[in-house]
Amino acid sequence: MKLRKDLQKVSELYRVVQSNEEIARNLGFDPHSLPSYETFRHFINDLLNDEIVEQLFYREVKAIGQELHRYSKALGEKTLEDATIITAKRGDVEAGYSGYYEDYGWKKDLLIDQKYKVFLAYQNLGINENEGQALPVNLEKLQNIDIHVGEITADGKYPTYENIAVAKYQYGTDIFYRPQKDWVHNEKGNICEINHRYQKYWKHHDFKVYADIEYKLNFLFERGDYEWVGAYYRNQHVQQYKRRLKHCQRRYRVERNTNESFNNYLKQHMGFETSLPRKGRKHAFRHTTLCLVAINAVALTRLQNGVTKNLTSVAYLT
Repeated sequence: MKLRKDLQKVSELYRVVQSNEEIARNLGFDPHSLPSYETFRHFINDLLNDEIVEQLFYREVKAIGQELHRYSKALGEKTLEDATIITAKRGDVEAGYSGYYEDYGWKKDLLIDQKYKVFLAYQNLGINENEGQALPVNLEKLQNIDIHVGEITADGKYPTYENIAVAKYQYGTDIFYRPQKDWVHNEKGNICEINHRYQKYWKHHDFKVYADIEYKLNFLFERGDYEWVGAYYRNQHVQQYKRRLKHCQRRYRVERNTNESFNNYLKQHMGFETSLPRKGRKHAFRHTTLCLVAINAVALTRLQNGVTKNLTSVAYLT
């Protein structure tokens, strides 16, 4: 339904399943003993709730990772994360207004594999919610299905001190980002300040007198001292970014443009915004999640048939 613009209603889908035995079989039905239209409608509109759709999405992602593993390839090594607006239907009273977007609607935070253009994780947000909160949640969901994220490229809303620390020490993930203009060097990230903070725990049973900096940072992370840990890595990142300014600027621009292009591709080919079935937050979020499920289904189908390139391209699909 999501890949074909002529199948935007349940009744249209049911007519196609009735008239095309191959499609019916591909969907797992006996074309000579189809469920009733009411069964189709009840499943899609009533039973296919947010929890079921989310489970389907992450089962797909896990299956894609397993298929890539068969070809000695990994999912999630380099990723992109950003939020994209879901523009509400006109007059939707549930939609919030954003001065930044100058529009009404919601946001969907999307974590995408850079190489394979597969959607790895998502979070539904209010249009003015801080998308930075989605990063650790996405990493946790992927850890639960045994997918490790090596690196995330994101804008300045994501690399908070806590996110940097949690990503690094809880999930083994690095964040690449462009330093913001208002950022200043945080003294808590200096070695002497880290040593001073660490020394306060001298009575703790895991305290080591001659510990190296890596041990101290991990120790502080485990005590919840995220600012010291995050500041250490953010200070380093800012310095490295400035030392290799042209290279880092080019990399950030290319990767961000790739992300925006793919989001536009999603909107143009999947009706991500233009085909919202009805008004309301619930319907907007479910429709957009089903769009992600459909794109990932294309990738999974290709992998199952031995194709490992252009996994999410919907060109020429009928």
